[in-house]
Amino acid sequence: MLIDDVISIAREAGRMMVESKDILVQDKSSKDNHVTNMDVAVQEFLKERLLALLPGSAFIGEESDYEDIDSEYCWIVDPIDGTTNFIRHIPASVTSIGLTYNDEPVLGVVFNPYTDEMYHATKGEGAYLNGRRIHVSDRRFENSIVCLSWGAYDKSGSHKAFAVSEELYAKCEDIRRTGAAAYELCKIAEGSVEMLFEPILYPWDHAAATAIINEAGGCVEGISGKADLRHRDIVFAANYRENLDILRGTVKRHY
Repeated sequence: MLIDDVISIAREAGRMMVESKDILVQDKSSKDNHVTNMDVAVQEFLKERLLALLPGSAFIGEESDYEDIDSEYCWIVDPIDGTTNFIRHIPASVTSIGLTYNDEPVLGVVFNPYTDEMYHATKGEGAYLNGRRIHVSDRRFENSIVCLSWGAYDKSGSHKAFAVSEELYAKCEDIRRTGAAAYELCKIAEGSVEMLFEPILYPWDHAAATAIINEAGGCVEGISGKADLRHRDIVFAANYRENLDILRGTVKRHY
């Protein structure tokens, strides 16, 4: 099955991460946005293996430019989501592999090699963590934990994100931030946390996890509705629709 092959590829990518030595770091769009030689190496490995796995498919990765996609199937990949964690040896970095069909997420694999957490889903077949079926929680907003960030790569709008976080903190149970959006989205899918707000998120950050959350019974959207799978977006996720609507309303008061 395709999902089994992708899981195997993700494990190989994870092995590259944990066995890496002599990590070289460069800045990208800002001094707070980094790329390492391992980001590039893992992406090259994933691109080669995934395109061979599904001939005729397209590929979008964080560490490369891409043009308009004219293929029905497209891999959307973040080789190391949580690069700053990876650089600082914080065990919250994941490989994220999503597959879309006509811009709809149909398969997702997110792997944390440090904790051996393998999240995966195929459309219509449920969401799983290490082979165990997972589902979002049923907690209401006031009992929820919200994951969020303040837009580290572009801090010009961080005052808005801080205003949102202050309002959310007064309403929910607590707030978390791991520094890896794909990982946090999977935590919604498994029922450990309930919501996520990210003021700046790119397709490779959420494509795979969106497939997983959808199959776990949750929802992921962008500021104008469907989360953008070609450009950056303000992204929300929640365990169910009522919480998502409250979250969206809170954010829109500040954006």
